[in-house]
Amino acid sequence: MNRGAEIKKAGCFFCHNNCGLLVHVKNGRVVKTEGNKEHPISRGFICPRGKNAPQWLYHSDQLYYPLKRVGERGEGKWQKISYDQALDEIAEKLGQLKERYGAETLLVSEGTYRSGEFWARSRFLNLFGNPQNVIDPGTICVLNVYSLNLAMVGACNFTANIPRAKCVVLWGVNPKESMLTRWRIYSTRIRRKEMRIIAVDPRAGGAASYADINLRLRPGTDTALALGWINVIIKEGLYDTEFVETWTYGFQEVAERVKEYTPEVVAKITGLGRDEIIKSARMYATSRPACIERGVATDHIGLNSSSVEQARTILRAITGNIDVPGGNPITYPPLEIGGKRFIQDSELELTHKCPVEQRKKQIGSDRFRLMAWPGWELTAPYYEQHRGLPHPALHRLLVSAPLAFRQIISGEPYPIKAMISWASNPLIWAPNTKLVQRALMHPNLELSVVLEYWMTPSAQLADYVLPAASWLERPLCSSYEDFFNIVWTGERSVPPLGERHEDYQFFRELGIRLGQEEHWPWKDLEEVIKYRIGPLDISYEEFVDRGALLPDKRMGFQKYKSTGFATPTGKVELYSTILEKLGYDPLPYYEEPPESPIRTPDVFKDYPLILATGGRFMPMFHSEHRQLGIGLREKHPDPLLSIHPDTAQRLGINDGDWVYIETRRGRIKQRAHISRDIRPDVVNAEASWWFPEKSGALPSLSGAMESNTNLLTLDDPEMCDPITGAWCNRALLCKVYKVNR
Repeated sequence: MNRGAEIKKAGCFFCHNNCGLLVHVKNGRVVKTEGNKEHPISRGFICPRGKNAPQWLYHSDQLYYPLKRVGERGEGKWQKISYDQALDEIAEKLGQLKERYGAETLLVSEGTYRSGEFWARSRFLNLFGNPQNVIDPGTICVLNVYSLNLAMVGACNFTANIPRAKCVVLWGVNPKESMLTRWRIYSTRIRRKEMRIIAVDPRAGGAASYADINLRLRPGTDTALALGWINVIIKEGLYDTEFVETWTYGFQEVAERVKEYTPEVVAKITGLGRDEIIKSARMYATSRPACIERGVATDHIGLNSSSVEQARTILRAITGNIDVPGGNPITYPPLEIGGKRFIQDSELELTHKCPVEQRKKQIGSDRFRLMAWPGWELTAPYYEQHRGLPHPALHRLLVSAPLAFRQIISGEPYPIKAMISWASNPLIWAPNTKLVQRALMHPNLELSVVLEYWMTPSAQLADYVLPAASWLERPLCSSYEDFFNIVWTGERSVPPLGERHEDYQFFRELGIRLGQEEHWPWKDLEEVIKYRIGPLDISYEEFVDRGALLPDKRMGFQKYKSTGFATPTGKVELYSTILEKLGYDPLPYYEEPPESPIRTPDVFKDYPLILATGGRFMPMFHSEHRQLGIGLREKHPDPLLSIHPDTAQRLGINDGDWVYIETRRGRIKQRAHISRDIRPDVVNAEASWWFPEKSGALPSLSGAMESNTNLLTLDDPEMCDPITGAWCNRALLCKVYKVNR
């Protein structure tokens, strides 16, 4: 205990778990953080990122004042200006561009989940008249899945009720690294032998090492496996007849579709054994209740990323594992306490303010229609009728990044002249890094604004860099974008340092300068929070103290029995009428990955290894925490390429060697990490690497081109998922060879 220290109950936002922390503040300075044991969700958990928060906050490289570019983009020459001057100049330029090219000329980039004010971004754009031209890694991370869930089930259905499950399918996810609060539940139940685990992953380490069955399939073939499971379950009569007959639509069509995906056919596609496909399908179908815990791996496989989620939703439905204890529950707002309702994110967006004629101008809305206005307009009526709430648009209306960056350069079908990046480092997260750099430096882009904590590679190419307030400098009020009927809470630990401002304040103050003043009545997040909890008769102090607002009554299970499903048929649509109306195949199907030994055998001759990129690892979170001096990068100083020992020996590579990873699109270097956990024909390169200790000016851009896997990824729009526009970060072809020093 620090004598004389004030203790603040904060909500950490170093990742999406929002763990409750006790922040010790002495003389206005954060001196220590610890887990809040009274927090109703995290219950005292704290990870290394949270522990090292004081070193992070006071690191010498943090941005505290706005900067205006005075040299060429990427030259590294900046002028310190005031926050008001920066906003005045940005607003003036943005107003001029709107008048000349229309409100659609603005593009917004967001990325790492560092704050929950997506509704404020959405509100600003709707009032500005912009058709929600927003690029976000959510296209390949959960939000694509949510959109499919809405079409098929009418609600979020990808969460898993681990504490009551008898069987858990870990499908492309490693909670031992990516979901540490949940891993505590897993580890306890595994130790007590209370559940079975099926792991679907080319790698066998981490959580997969605890699996009863480990399906180490060829990357990118997940859809075939899921369809093969459906084949076995239907053929052997292992499905839930009552649920299928009463609560699903299109079962016969599914049964007909999966006839071709026999275990023998699927074995040839996936590289798995026929018997292990059958055995795992039986285990999932008969070990009820069972749930599928998904990760983002299958969101990264381009052409197949929608089909695999369609197939998994079908699996949950036909086995009767939707919205049952131990299955995959249905979650949605609103939060109600004492019969009174919290004001949700969707009620703050002002979606109706976006003119109907402008909606048609959203980039790519005629092509990737589910996550654009056409898809939103089809699902909105059922959502609103079912919930009595506006349909959330903040995480549905996204533009496929490959289209947006190409449009900056081409100016077709209309010019993109301005870009605002907040909580985003697209030079690191977006595909095709060379194209992204070209777009960010292109003269067509007349205004580029970045809100940041650090001078990232993307910030180095901006015209204005504004310092953002971190979770230690702002309060927390998050419904996780209205996915749940829970609200995570926390208080501001210290006032914003220097001229750092909340993301909310940026959009508010920019909006006011552009004539939106009447729509921004709250000056800061504290005022917003008081407005949102007003109907609950809860004081701000009680809001902070609770750590999370939980409903008086938990949602329970099998809610559909009284309400039906928020879909056109009122049932789980195995055959999706929404997708059919949008012009897509209403049923899932397997397509060979854009690059593979089978689809592109000529490429395979020169690039004989299958490349996966990604997989979260502690203590990093996406592209965060690469700075030396915080105590985190020191624990994981270099990017690692996982490679099987037999493959490494054949290539003359030793553990720890620097190696090149090369695809047809470029090459990067990482250190070899030799492991038997990975298939011999597969390598996995860690994503999101850059090096803040290196020069930020061109050509270095803090090493953005050295080890960043997005130099290798495939973003050809023709190879993206046809429904959502998701690009290919995995199941690529590469070669690996030692760096000659």
